[in-house]
Amino acid sequence: MALRADVPAACPGLPGQFFRGANLPWVRYGGDFGANIWSPAGGVATRGIPDHIRETLTRLRDVGVHWLRWFVLCDGRAGIRFDAHGLPLGLDAHVRHDLDAALAYVDALDLVIVPVLFDFHWFARRRIVQGVQTGGRRAAIARAARRRALLDRVVSPLAAHVAGHRAVGAWDLINEPEWATFGLGSWNPFTTIRRSVMRRFITEAAAVVRAHSRSPVTVGLAQARGLDLVAGLGLDFYQVHWYDTHSDDRPLDRPVEALALDRPVVLGEFPTRGSRRSPEAIVDAARAAGYAGSWFWSVQAGDAATDCAAALTAMTCAASATPRSPEG
Repeated sequence: MALRADVPAACPGLPGQFFRGANLPWVRYGGDFGANIWSPAGGVATRGIPDHIRETLTRLRDVGVHWLRWFVLCDGRAGIRFDAHGLPLGLDAHVRHDLDAALAYVDALDLVIVPVLFDFHWFARRRIVQGVQTGGRRAAIARAARRRALLDRVVSPLAAHVAGHRAVGAWDLINEPEWATFGLGSWNPFTTIRRSVMRRFITEAAAVVRAHSRSPVTVGLAQARGLDLVAGLGLDFYQVHWYDTHSDDRPLDRPVEALALDRPVVLGEFPTRGSRRSPEAIVDAARAAGYAGSWFWSVQAGDAATDCAAALTAMTCAASATPRSPEG
């Protein structure tokens, strides 16, 4: 399938465009793509999309929200086959079907997704829950041979399977990698990797994805302070997240041009609940500061930072202020 005509043009940062998006970020964390004991027949291809999510995404589409950030492999609890020593062997039998179902669904709604390959919880301490390992996959990225296996046997076939699909708007290689980078988000050597290794992983993962896809590549940083972690790695656009705890260190109102970056910046997450600012005020501040777009948290996470009803109001106001461009 050919890329939708507006996807290459929709690479964030074109003058006069402000890209409104949302973090789904999952229907069920770690269970949308692939099988485990909680989803033995696979993810969204079997279980489908709940009606309330369908209704919300349709309403978002109607107010000009066309980007949907969706976590794929998460903390490794589903979707990947490992041997007894933690060496990645390949995708499980369900991932491709689940990806096909998700892409067909969003394509029918005139949305594009940003698949987030890995989450920082991938590096969390190993836990066995009902026979399923969650986290504890640090070595699959920290060790060169295992990282190569992960990229060649998991990331490459995943990217190849959806190569050229018009509903893939961009790729997010890892969510908030700072929390898994030693000395940046944590000092725990058992749940982090060195900065140089994280940069190497991001560089190698980007090259593997680009071998199959023309869609832009990014990394969802926990905050603007983490930009040094990915600077110079050739990402197509930068993506930073903002919550109130970041206000003093990296204020939202600081102009993007002051960051002196070589690529546009998207506000990839912001709270719709529990903030001293309303979602509308955050979107307005991001636009005024020069961000290329803002993607709210969240449609479905169900945490203390999520209020989808408030997000819908904010996106409706944003749509009224800025007409949707012909490209997207």
